[in-house]
Amino acid sequence: MLRKLLYFWRILIFLALAGFSPTTLAQNLNKHEWAKGKIVLTTGETLFGPLSYYYNKEIIQVKGTDGFIRTFSPVNVAYFQGFNEQKQIFQTFKPFLYSPNPDVPAFQTPTFFEVVTEGKYTLVKRTAFVIRNLDPIPRYTSLGRYYEPYSSTETARAGNNYQIAQLHSYYLLTPQNQIISLRHPKKDLEDLYEDKAAPMKAYIRGKKLSYKNPVALTHVVQYFNHL
Repeated sequence: MLRKLLYFWRILIFLALAGFSPTTLAQNLNKHEWAKGKIVLTTGETLFGPLSYYYNKEIIQVKGTDGFIRTFSPVNVAYFQGFNEQKQIFQTFKPFLYSPNPDVPAFQTPTFFEVVTEGKYTLVKRTAFVIRNLDPIPRYTSLGRYYEPYSSTETARAGNNYQIAQLHSYYLLTPQNQIISLRHPKKDLEDLYEDKAAPMKAYIRGKKLSYKNPVALTHVVQYFNHL
């Protein structure tokens, strides 16, 4: 209990030194912005401009040249793309029917997923922003989740051992348009290999790929689609 309290107070000190108020923190951890992007609506209309994606509300906003902000939910969007200036790539997001509660699989709602690689089986992911302790821990955490550092500016300024990081959870869209949560990537994918199990295992072994590496996971799905 004492350890949890100390951890909590260290987080609060980190946020205060980094200039975060609780409101600002909530906004930063629930929103992703792109200076350049586009939204393609289900009507066929295409909108260009800066984008703001609110993870907790599941809405996407675009700011037009007239300064007017338009807001859309997944049911109105075919896909949207935001330009990642750091990686120099466009990130593509599409809505798919998804059950957020595994105990109620019949209840599905349109939800945005980032497309990693497309094919017969499409690898997608969801991202959450978290405050992570920088003590040495594996990039792969558990249940098919992977950490990716997002910002170190606040960490350096605060002089603390914390940073804001992205926590990615991976899923697979099947040919039947079902979303499978890759909570156990190795087992979940091997359950799908069937008669392709031998060549898949040979490929993974030959390339020395690990299911605990998100780049390797992408290569595995791409090769599976190739067979």
